[in-house]
Amino acid sequence: MNQQQTKTVRIALVGCGAVGRELIALVARKEQALAQRHGLRILFSGGLTRSAGAWSARDGVSAATLAASGWPGTPGATITAPPSGAQPFAGDAQTFAATCPADIVVELTTLEPLTGQPALDHIRAALTAGRSVVTANKGPIANAYDELRGLAEMRGVKLRFESTVMDGTPIFNMVEASLPATEVSGFRGLLNCTSNYVLSRMGQGETLEAGIASAQALGVAEADPSNDLDGWDASVKATVLANALMGANMRPQQVARISLGAAAMRQAQAELPTGQTLKQVAEARRNADGSVTAEVRLVALPPNDVLGQLVGREVGLRLYTDTMGELTIIEGDGGPEQTALGVLADIVAVARA
Repeated sequence: MNQQQTKTVRIALVGCGAVGRELIALVARKEQALAQRHGLRILFSGGLTRSAGAWSARDGVSAATLAASGWPGTPGATITAPPSGAQPFAGDAQTFAATCPADIVVELTTLEPLTGQPALDHIRAALTAGRSVVTANKGPIANAYDELRGLAEMRGVKLRFESTVMDGTPIFNMVEASLPATEVSGFRGLLNCTSNYVLSRMGQGETLEAGIASAQALGVAEADPSNDLDGWDASVKATVLANALMGANMRPQQVARISLGAAAMRQAQAELPTGQTLKQVAEARRNADGSVTAEVRLVALPPNDVLGQLVGREVGLRLYTDTMGELTIIEGDGGPEQTALGVLADIVAVARA
């Protein structure tokens, strides 16, 4: 497409950790492809983090310019100067989400599983102000999906969240685009790569502590991996899937977490029958009365179960549908780059709508 046919889209980042930095690098690397294939020019018109402060640029700056500026800095460092062509922004995150000069607000702050805050308030503010939102933060979708979807519809804007489950693997976009008349009656999957990595190492004879340390060295596990091992991360993801694909209107606290945590992992691994593998499995099903129940538990899987064959950072999801039967999606080693790709896919979808 020529320059006259190119559409410029300004995005503002609320939060800019590993995924945000990968998104900036990805947009810079794919600038020509985005213009040629989709007629899009993506500019960054604002950014806000707790450590690096906030800035805005009404005309936007390119991804290459933003990357060259060093903002928001490496983990542990603090950079308060905005990129060239930008001005410091005075105000809190909600004010930023509502008033920064952007077509799309991209919410990438840290997960809080039980309330979705403060990301939930950031998204509310942006939608209320008539701005489309793309998020990789599963907390708000797990805790207030119906509300946020209704708010987006009322304001005539878009809410997209592909990267909330299985990084950038297309699940929600696939169902929306390719299965428009399909009913999802349930699902079963490995949704937490940290637990799968640790359990895989334990299956090879390592201790749980050694598996966690290895996962932390790879950047797979947090300094405190309890949200992963105790099933909260998987519960939040299961809630997002149930809400978005099954109309469940659940909350993470309603997902049963059964026999999880470090002690349960050690005991279950010690008692594991020969030939089977131990996995943290998330499941949901639609009951006869139309309600949806979900759970996360440790399960010993036989060798012929495809989920049992996933190792390391691999994750997978099996959807039970009325038109396609069982549909299984597998992601290899995921990470921030794949998550950023899902965010970019959502940005493109909003821009082309």
